[in-house]
Amino acid sequence: MRNSNRTRAGAYIRHLCSLGLPSETVIVSILRAAREIAGADFGHFIWADEHYQLARVFSECPAAYATLPAYMALQRAGQVSSLIGDFADWMSLRHDFRNSADVDGALSRSRFHDEVLLPCNGRHFIHVVARQGNRGWGSMILMRERGSRSFSDAEQRAIDVFGGHLGHAIRHPALQHSSFGDSDRTCVLIADWNSRILHQSSAAQRLVLETVDCTSEHGRSALFLVPVLAELVVRLKCACSGRHARPAVTAIANRWGRFVWRAYPLEGDAGCVLYCQHQEPKVLQMLSGAQVAGLSGRQQLIAARLACGTSYRTMAAELNVKESTVTDSVRQIYQRFDIHSMDGLAHRLSQAHQSAFAER
Repeated sequence: MRNSNRTRAGAYIRHLCSLGLPSETVIVSILRAAREIAGADFGHFIWADEHYQLARVFSECPAAYATLPAYMALQRAGQVSSLIGDFADWMSLRHDFRNSADVDGALSRSRFHDEVLLPCNGRHFIHVVARQGNRGWGSMILMRERGSRSFSDAEQRAIDVFGGHLGHAIRHPALQHSSFGDSDRTCVLIADWNSRILHQSSAAQRLVLETVDCTSEHGRSALFLVPVLAELVVRLKCACSGRHARPAVTAIANRWGRFVWRAYPLEGDAGCVLYCQHQEPKVLQMLSGAQVAGLSGRQQLIAARLACGTSYRTMAAELNVKESTVTDSVRQIYQRFDIHSMDGLAHRLSQAHQSAFAER
C-alpha cells in the first residue's frame, strides 16, 4: 500500500474513533481501513466487560462465529493461554501478544490452529489492544488466509498506533444519532408459522444477534426465532388469514446501528421469509464520502457534520477550533465541489459514499 493511501486510511480511522458514535457502529469501517493498512484479508473485534471477559464480538468472516465454542473450550483447558495468552490477560495488559509469527511453529501444531483458525481459512494474525487508562477494553485482530505470508513487525506497528484511539471510541460514545441510511449488510432467513427456523445463513445469525445485542451467543444454534422476530411472524400470519394486524415490519436501533426487519409469506403456506436491512448513521456515511472524495483530515470531519445539519458553533466546540476556522473550511469545501448549500454537499458526499459502496 502506498504511503499516501496508508496515511489517508490512518486519518480515517482516527476520525471514525472521534465521531462519538458507539464503537460497535463504526467497527465495520474501522476494520476495512485497518485491513488496507496492514494488508489483511479479514478482521475481528472483541469487546471486553468490566471484568476483562469477552462481552461482544464482530467478525468480517461469518465462519469465524462458529468457532467461538471451540475457542472457549480451549481457553478453559489452558491451551490458548500457553500459546498466545488469554483474552483476560490481554485486557489486563499482563500479556503483550502482538504477532502470530512469534509463535508460528507451535501455532501450526496446535488445536487452536485446527479448531479456530482453519475453519475460517485463517493462518496468520496480528493483534492490537484497544487501550484506555491502565487496561484494555477490546481487541482488534487482523487475519491473513492460508497460503499467505506472515505479518511483519512493521505491519503490526502500523496498526498498533490506533490502540488508544480504539479505546477512546469504546469508552467515550456521546453522539445521539437519529438519521440513518442503508449499509451494505443484509440477510434473509426462513421460518415456519411456529417461528421455527428452517434456514439461516451465518450472516443472518450475525444480524439477528446484533439486533438483540447478544453477539457473545454466536456459535450456538437456535431452533426458534428470537421474540422480536417471532412477533413479526404472528402479525404476518394474522394478516394472511384476513384478521386485523399491525404491519409485519419492525425497526430496532441499538449500539450496532439500526435493523429494519420485514416478513413476507412463502408460497403454499410453507411459512415466511424474514429480510433484514442494516442501517448506519448518516454521519458515518458522510464521513466515508468525504474520505473517498479526497478532502483533508479536518475538512472530512467538518463536511460530514455539516452534511448532517450540525451548526458551525457546535462543530467548533466538538472539534476544539474557532468558529471562524469552521467557516473558512466550509468555504473551501463548497469551492472544491462547486456547490452553494448544505443539501448540495450532502448529495455530493452521498454519491461518493455510494461509489465506494458499489465497489465492495
